[in-house]
Amino acid sequence: MRSLQRSATRVYAALGAQFTALTALVVFEEIRGRRLAVEIASFGGDPDAPGARAVVGAVTIFAVLMMVTVAATIVAAGMYLAWLHRARPGSSAASVLAGCLLPGVNLVLPPLLADWAWQDAESEDRGRWLLLLSAWWASWLTALWLVLSGLTGSSGLTGIGPTELLAVGLSAILCATTVREITANHSKHPTSQPAFPIGRSFSPSGALEAPME
Repeated sequence: MRSLQRSATRVYAALGAQFTALTALVVFEEIRGRRLAVEIASFGGDPDAPGARAVVGAVTIFAVLMMVTVAATIVAAGMYLAWLHRARPGSSAASVLAGCLLPGVNLVLPPLLADWAWQDAESEDRGRWLLLLSAWWASWLTALWLVLSGLTGSSGLTGIGPTELLAVGLSAILCATTVREITANHSKHPTSQPAFPIGRSFSPSGALEAPME
């Protein structure tokens, strides 16, 4: 169970890093991004246009923030998948990865995998758990929709603003709560079994012998 708890801690840290990176990106967008987008558009994409060199520093900062945010998001997804695989050791890593990355399937399967991991721990109060799980996944789909809508209909550099940031933050908090719930339940109700039946011994040939009195 310690490995599962350590994996959960890495998920919390990764989600925090992702939100921090996105916050920095949104702050830059609000302070400089919209004006920078107008300036870049006025250059027509020509780096040698008059005034283009004046925005090189701002463009570099934006590029770094974007790369950090994307990297933090990828790491958070990887940490979550690693934790989910440990929470459901019966599932192969390939099936968990494919189920969460295949387009369409990844809109349905992740909450099902989390629910199966919760059931593996033989926990009680299923109604409260399903409410939490539904709230997390609804918030995640809403955040995803807001971010994608901002990117496609943006008047700035990314179109990601405070509303999208709040949606992502709420989704991250609910995701961390589901991870904590499942991890705590597995700690209370461990499902792992000993490698061999307790109280029995094995002969040199590998045959199971009766318990020793």
